[in-house]
Amino acid sequence: MANLHTTFLEYNRIMRLSDDKRNELIIARDGLRYRIEANFDAAKSGMNNDPERKSFIDELLEFQSQGSYVMDTIINPIHGDYDLDDGIYLIGKRPRGQRPEPEELHRLVIQAIGADPKTIEKVIDKNTCVRVIFKAGFHIDLPIYYAGDKKCPDLADKKRGYTLSNPVEFIAWFEQKINSGFRTEFLYETKLYRNEYRQWLTDIRKQDHQLRRIVRYLKSWGDLRREEMPCGLVMTILAANHYAPRDRDDVSLMETLVNIHAALSKNFRCDRPTTPKGENLLDEYKNKDAFMKYLKYFIDSAKAALQENDAKKACGYWQERLGNRFPCHLVQSTNTNTSANILSGLVSGASSNRPWGKAM
Repeated sequence: MANLHTTFLEYNRIMRLSDDKRNELIIARDGLRYRIEANFDAAKSGMNNDPERKSFIDELLEFQSQGSYVMDTIINPIHGDYDLDDGIYLIGKRPRGQRPEPEELHRLVIQAIGADPKTIEKVIDKNTCVRVIFKAGFHIDLPIYYAGDKKCPDLADKKRGYTLSNPVEFIAWFEQKINSGFRTEFLYETKLYRNEYRQWLTDIRKQDHQLRRIVRYLKSWGDLRREEMPCGLVMTILAANHYAPRDRDDVSLMETLVNIHAALSKNFRCDRPTTPKGENLLDEYKNKDAFMKYLKYFIDSAKAALQENDAKKACGYWQERLGNRFPCHLVQSTNTNTSANILSGLVSGASSNRPWGKAM
């Protein structure tokens, strides 16, 4: 059985977002925060002085980091359009029926962003966020929340209205899967825990837990067919819920894929594990048949790779599914004899402790 664990580690290095690009994102995020903060009061005044507006905006402004950047599952997409999520919180105490409409909060943020032709290509008003596309080849998504308490924020969704949603809970859920030592105070009380949070970010990137790598592998696989595949949030939940820890990344990935396929074959859904808990994130997904087909192809290739004695040929199977960035040029041809006892595990079935069975 060809062992391509080190090849996967090199692949992880290739498609993991580099430190330079991470720094570029943070610089852009901080600059965007500064622009919004500097223009926020003027934008509020302009909207409040509009005689056609029915509600008055007097909420305070805060920001909160969230998403794959914090969890370090962010990747460098094939087309270079990497991104960062940065939550905007309007702090107030009005009940839902007395607040400005979500559209107005989106409009407020867009006006506060203003125009910056040197760095910003365009601003897109989406249902769940305001997206700022930068000329440097990345974008920042700004989901907008209304919160009396930052632990119970409502997302200002233009389509669905105000919905309870807590991105910090999701980070805590994921980090608990690997016992990383994350504390919600890092984000809820940023000033008090700034140094501890920075140290934690540094530590998790040094350790680079296998589950983070498995999430990146799934995201990079999905990136090859971006429009057809589930979003990164779904990939992260599926990986975390069905993760098979092993000494080797190639074995862990294959077994995780089999676990995912078995679960989705029984019930094609992906429940959000945090607020709003139980929401099926695949409920409106339109490409079920295509996704299950691609998942089966991936499993078939993974099993073929693990049964192949020649490392070069095995690498080719993985590259079929993960694309040309998978570094087969680094792999030398081998032909190591593999015992029947090792290969016998490949037929034990997807429901066993080592789910290496035949793809369905």
